[in-house]
Amino acid sequence: MTKQLSKAKFISLETYKRNGEAVRTPVWFVEENGLLYFHSPAKSWKVKRLQRNPVVRLAPCARFGRIEGDWLKGKATRIDGEEDTERIVKLVNSSRSGGDRILGLFEKKNRVAFSIKLDDEM
Repeated sequence: MTKQLSKAKFISLETYKRNGEAVRTPVWFVEENGLLYFHSPAKSWKVKRLQRNPVVRLAPCARFGRIEGDWLKGKATRIDGEEDTERIVKLVNSSRSGGDRILGLFEKKNRVAFSIKLDDEM
């Protein structure tokens, strides 16, 4: 993982609409074995955008999206399999602190997980 992401709790994930317009969303993430992982509700617009176009940009950010570093490029891949998705959801949720972990308890159903491979590591 890059040095700038090693201390970050959130990334601003930039996905793209059909017309090419960028949409930025702050998400919790974890790094494991050189890949970044996050999860999202299965019916979210972010998931729909990623299914059409897996190319992403990301940057470390504050909880509500204020960018705190340089932008990186990568490719998101949906994690297949219920067991693998559940493992990623637990992994990401375990990286949260106190009150945020409580929120994670409500986020277990109807979730999908993604891995991101950064371009400079491809």
